[in-house]
Amino acid sequence: MIVTKDNLQVRKQQLVHNAIFDAAIELFAAKGFDETTVEDVARAAGVSRRSFFRYFASKDDLLAQNVVHYGVALSEAITACPPTFTSLEIVQETVLSVGKQSVAHPHTRRVIEIAENSASARQAHLSRWIEVEDSVAKAFAGRLRSASKDGLRARLLASLTLSVMNVAISAWFRGEYKDFSTAAKHVFSNLTRILSEQASSSQSRASAATGREPSGTSGRRRSAKVKQLKQPESSHGH
Repeated sequence: MIVTKDNLQVRKQQLVHNAIFDAAIELFAAKGFDETTVEDVARAAGVSRRSFFRYFASKDDLLAQNVVHYGVALSEAITACPPTFTSLEIVQETVLSVGKQSVAHPHTRRVIEIAENSASARQAHLSRWIEVEDSVAKAFAGRLRSASKDGLRARLLASLTLSVMNVAISAWFRGEYKDFSTAAKHVFSNLTRILSEQASSSQSRASAATGREPSGTSGRRRSAKVKQLKQPESSHGH
């Protein structure tokens, strides 16, 4: 690869960006999000206050950057899934691949802790969440060959992906499972069970409304009656 002046400039900007972000996370974790100022972050990163604002619009914007990158990773994972995958397989693959990357990053646990310890930090962290939902819905719309990211199916799949991811990461963070993959598998297992229970309940209600027995019930009852008829009569008086 030929290193040009433009490439060097991009690398330098990325290094400064990362230095500011890293310094901010360290301060937020040690001092508190509300108690940390932009000046504190700039000083810790070794840059001027003016330089800080070249990279981030505010302290809130800095914390939200983590969510923005998260949305990009999810969208890329959805697009990269094999064309033969079903919608549910795409959701599962995306959650597993992006989730494992996220929890492996050294900042993930700290960012979650910072957000849990401060309502304003939590609000800042989620301030660009709608952009993530739009990005993920757009990626699903592309897979579904839909004209709009606002289509019902694309939006539903986007919401499902984000919900499963959030629950799995929360379970991992709280130590409910040994690793993220195990947490994600348990979330999908519970989701499947809930949907199966709902389908079974709906079938039973529909059968009751029409006066018919649920599929398989009448067969089981006939088998039970046959077994009962075949049993010898018990002796009396002994």
